[in-house]
Amino acid sequence: MRSDSRTFEQLLDGYFNTFYREHPADATHVGLSTGEGRLNPATLTALRKQQARRRAALGKLDTIAPSALSNEQNLDRLAFRARLLRECEEFDRGRHELDPTGIDEVLGFLLKELQRGEDKPKRAARNIRGLLRDTPRYLGQAARLVTRPERVWRGIMADSFKASGVFFDAVAGFLQANGRQRSDSSLLAAANRACQRYHDSILAKRLAKPGSFAIGAAALQRRIRDELGLDYTVGQVEAVALSEIDRVGVLLRRACARFGRNRSVEKVVESARKSWKPKGNLLALYQKTNREIIRKFKVAKAMTFPRGDSLAVTLVPEFMRHVIPMAAYSPPGPFDKRQRGYFWVNDLGLGKKTEAAKLAERQQHFGLELTCAHEAYPGHHLQFIFANAHPRRWRRVFDEHAVFYEGWTLWCEQMCVDLGIIKSPELKLQQLHDALWRCHRILVDLRLQTGAYRYGQAVKHMQKHLGFTKARAEADVNWYTGSPGVPMSYWLGRLENARLYRKLVKGRDWSLRRFNDWLLSFGTLPQSWIEKYGLD
Repeated sequence: MRSDSRTFEQLLDGYFNTFYREHPADATHVGLSTGEGRLNPATLTALRKQQARRRAALGKLDTIAPSALSNEQNLDRLAFRARLLRECEEFDRGRHELDPTGIDEVLGFLLKELQRGEDKPKRAARNIRGLLRDTPRYLGQAARLVTRPERVWRGIMADSFKASGVFFDAVAGFLQANGRQRSDSSLLAAANRACQRYHDSILAKRLAKPGSFAIGAAALQRRIRDELGLDYTVGQVEAVALSEIDRVGVLLRRACARFGRNRSVEKVVESARKSWKPKGNLLALYQKTNREIIRKFKVAKAMTFPRGDSLAVTLVPEFMRHVIPMAAYSPPGPFDKRQRGYFWVNDLGLGKKTEAAKLAERQQHFGLELTCAHEAYPGHHLQFIFANAHPRRWRRVFDEHAVFYEGWTLWCEQMCVDLGIIKSPELKLQQLHDALWRCHRILVDLRLQTGAYRYGQAVKHMQKHLGFTKARAEADVNWYTGSPGVPMSYWLGRLENARLYRKLVKGRDWSLRRFNDWLLSFGTLPQSWIEKYGLD
């Protein structure tokens, strides 16, 4: 191994071993056992120390010749550099002063332990008590970091606080069922009070200027290049969005015309939804549909399915119902010994009294075949299982490139139509409508982050062009404000997959299985990087 190659491996090992040693909650999140029961430091001193490490790592990276590295090392180099640059930018613009995420982070780490509790309840209970014990310290430090909360993010924090009481009730129930201790009630009470203090502290602070969530055109341009792997300018991304909106819009209008004149997609899908009368248990229906989707993709020989993984298709806990409208997926940690993912199903009909009301709620899940393909197999779950098995250790933690993992899920939805896995003409129409939504996401994401749109303009865009209610549009835009470059990644990633399909399946006569297996074999990285370093 050449000197530069050895130096690169040492740089990766040194950086991540130190990071996970000093950030115990993050270590637990990725499946390392070294930090269980502890939360991260949340002081400005700690943030500055980590920023200095990032700068030092970037400096060291610039001394290593890419030509001396293997193709796999070069993929890690690009992912490592992209992460360091993004985190440096976030610190330099003072996101820690704007974003009151403390309560969300505590609840997220506790949720990880509740999931662990299915297999290792005693270990989970011990870790939960440690996290509860550490919560007042952590939230006290985190509250001091936020000096000028961003308005939208403050609203998200307030919603999380409202749900925290129900969440802690669930934690109390878990501890009660798994070796209750005398100190449990006092630990839970202290954590509840810490959340209240955090909430009150944030509300008492002066808000940042409107639109402070925006990272600006220059930073967005860098993320397009270094995180999405695209050689597009911001203007060119907007041109792609407008072109795709026109193209998909034409396909959608043609598909609608088959259902009769002057019938909108909303009316067609709503009519199909009302005529869909699923009987019995919604969760059982999701489980059955998931198995059927797997069977059909196997028959189609579309990709290789993993062995040894586990997927729990389960109901959303009560404390999560406010954040999951219908269904969602939580992946296992990259280093979790048991690779179990969670496919959450939110059955709001369980709380209804009449059969008519229950049916109305179940009908909101019309199109669950697409949901299963997107969230479970062959979508997020299959993709992350493969990524978590990558032989290069740190490749597994480079999981933030939505251009791949969301592009992959939309590719899976398209395969459902192309391979005849979904037969319903209404579902094919819905898939097109969802595609148009993802095209508009590019515009809204770009215009919000460059300042071309204010928050209210973004909400109105979703209402006008997609027929969203104000509440749904706001929920979408709330997420966009905190994840620059991610909403646009869905459709841009889908286009990248289609481009490579034309090159390799149409151009080089690869089978569909070979193509999909090849895409999945590199982890969660931009398609253009895989193309550059993953083709012979």
